[in-house]
Amino acid sequence: MPIRAPYAAGHMDTVTVVAIGVAVVALVVAAIALTARNRYAAAVDATLTRIGPAEGDGGRGARVLRLAEALDELERSLARAQRTRAQLAGALEAAEIGILITDDRGEVTFSNESARRYLGARHGEAVAEVRIREAIDEAVLGRAPVEREEELFTPRRRVLKLLAVPLEFGVESAGAVAYIIDVTEERRVEAMRRDFIANVSHELKTPLGALAVLAETLAANIEDPAIALRFADRLAGEATRLSKLLEDILDLSQAEARSAAFEPVPFERVVGDVSTGLFERAEERGVELVLHPVPAEAVVEGDRRQLRSLVHNIVDNAIKYSEPERGDPAPRVEVRVVAESDVVVLEVADQGIGIPDGHLDRIFERFYRVDRARSRATGGTGLGLSIVRHVTLNHGGTVAVDSRHGEGTTFTVRLPRSEAR
Repeated sequence: MPIRAPYAAGHMDTVTVVAIGVAVVALVVAAIALTARNRYAAAVDATLTRIGPAEGDGGRGARVLRLAEALDELERSLARAQRTRAQLAGALEAAEIGILITDDRGEVTFSNESARRYLGARHGEAVAEVRIREAIDEAVLGRAPVEREEELFTPRRRVLKLLAVPLEFGVESAGAVAYIIDVTEERRVEAMRRDFIANVSHELKTPLGALAVLAETLAANIEDPAIALRFADRLAGEATRLSKLLEDILDLSQAEARSAAFEPVPFERVVGDVSTGLFERAEERGVELVLHPVPAEAVVEGDRRQLRSLVHNIVDNAIKYSEPERGDPAPRVEVRVVAESDVVVLEVADQGIGIPDGHLDRIFERFYRVDRARSRATGGTGLGLSIVRHVTLNHGGTVAVDSRHGEGTTFTVRLPRSEAR
């Protein structure tokens, strides 16, 4: 029986095909490697030729050594450049302001975290991205810096300051860099300052105008003792009101400046300093003032003058808005101070007219009054609770209010307890 070949002529088994494929790949790789080797060798020879013969023996070994040293120095320079680039990139990434760099085609080549929030965003931030790109285009086309402010009406109104600066490489455009700065707080403070100046001017005009009119009337009726006495009393009242307004303005300015030197202050002394004046005020208003004993361990790290102002204003406010009714017991204002493990708690509770819900969010604003007529009648300046809030914040504390209209109000101030106790 004739012996047959395992496969028909013209066919190869799988092993043979794989072996041939491997051989071809190996040959190709070897050819590529040889070509690359020859190219690198030619480059090295050209470099050595440019370096020139070594001094002394003129051997290639010395020239190779010099080339190696040059390559080492180049590698060190590249490493230093990479470190510097990493430092700059880290600094830009950590910057609070947004930084965005584009190339000459307007493509973003770099953006830090503060700027990325406006890229591909929605709603208000999407409007910011459009305005940023418009400022960049204007800066590139005009070859001059462009500065503008934009308002974003997100859930919280924000104001952005945009500064786009063109980048140039010789006479050609290299893109632009945009700086995005959130100036919301700055604009809010500026608005508050303008409002404060306007309110102060208005508040000062009233007593000053009254003083002028009363003085003129008094001068015209100086020969009538009864009229003179009445207008003299009113003059004294307006002068007192003006003095109280100026004193509150100074207290508020000091609280906002946050420049006081803090020290351990026993709260017992603070309450004692203002108690005499508060008792007199309560007696004038027909209010029962109850000052509970202050524990000796209630010590706060703070400014004694500011703390006195805090206690006086918060208790005086409670007395002012407690309305005595004929035939009923005198309304009570209670003051408690409690020393907890890490805080000192001041609680002032009254049985007064209370605060309507719609006013609770605004009572700490400067010159804000729930009832302007009542505030003027009681000699209020509209700054007392604003002083309370600022002094509390200065001392790292919190102030809360719980009120029921027609039933009374409780203010609770929590201040960090001093470690020096």
